[in-house]
Amino acid sequence: MRVLITGAGGFIGQRLVQRLLAAGRLTSSAGEVRDLRELVLADRRIAALPVGTTNGITVSAHAGDLCDSAFLQSLFDGGLDSIFHLAATLTIDAERDIDQGWAVNARLPFHLLEYARHSGTKPRFVYVSSIAVFGGRLQERVSESHAQRPQTSYGTAKAITELLINDYSRHGFVDGRALRLPIVVIRPGNAGSSAESGAVSDIIGALAREPLAGRDVTAPLDWNTSFPVVSIGRAAENLIRVHEVSAQDFLDSRAVNQPGLTVSVKEIAEALERVAGTEVASRLRAEPKEAVEQVVSGWPRHFVSDLALDPPLEPDPDFDAILRDYLHHIGD
Repeated sequence: MRVLITGAGGFIGQRLVQRLLAAGRLTSSAGEVRDLRELVLADRRIAALPVGTTNGITVSAHAGDLCDSAFLQSLFDGGLDSIFHLAATLTIDAERDIDQGWAVNARLPFHLLEYARHSGTKPRFVYVSSIAVFGGRLQERVSESHAQRPQTSYGTAKAITELLINDYSRHGFVDGRALRLPIVVIRPGNAGSSAESGAVSDIIGALAREPLAGRDVTAPLDWNTSFPVVSIGRAAENLIRVHEVSAQDFLDSRAVNQPGLTVSVKEIAEALERVAGTEVASRLRAEPKEAVEQVVSGWPRHFVSDLALDPPLEPDPDFDAILRDYLHHIGD
């Protein structure tokens, strides 16, 4: 099988590449389990990506602008059996630059689906969606049946793409599926990167990352404020899991929620103490800020899936496991 991964240089993309190389096989849209022949990795920057041959699988890395039609077309040369589309402009950047946000988050996945349609190969198309497709007045528990009312351009583009995937799959152009992720932690970063980005998801990741790196961090949230998270490893694992399930396992939509682990700032501190010791845990303090609390209060406390996959998608078991996942891969 020849497999394309867009956004392969990102933190989830790199982990996905590792897991695919270790797995060595995937199921085609015809339902046949086949050996991986080539991974085609695409991103703006590819310095961190492996190239060459691993476990008999050829890995080629391609640096370029995915919004450039000639570059995008070149990735389809030779045919594709599966596509993992991870590339995106994140929420705050998409709000600040509307044109770029729509180009990357809405037009790019549409163009990918169009290239897939005209390729005639009916590839499996796995899309990274987001909890951001939900918004407005949310319940404590949000499953796939909850109405989509996104409150950001990023979330709106994700919801639009989910609908496109449903329609292209209905026509038989692709065999599509989307995995909606909650807050992904722990993202790698440099000291102070969360404050510079202004991204609340990165701020939450920094609550564990900074103490583990020997730096103090102040959570702009109350100790008992809770939110749903998923580890990078679990997200990568379940992207492959969603690729492998049969199309018949989906209901009215090809989108499924990645169940999140609900955790509070206090529980993060307790996990830090168990995994890394009291001194590390003491580097995390809390000083609530109204603006950040308002953002987090707009998220569901519990992000769950009602789709009856066998076996079902699972959240991380606890934040200790997320810390260990991060520590295990910190040098990758």
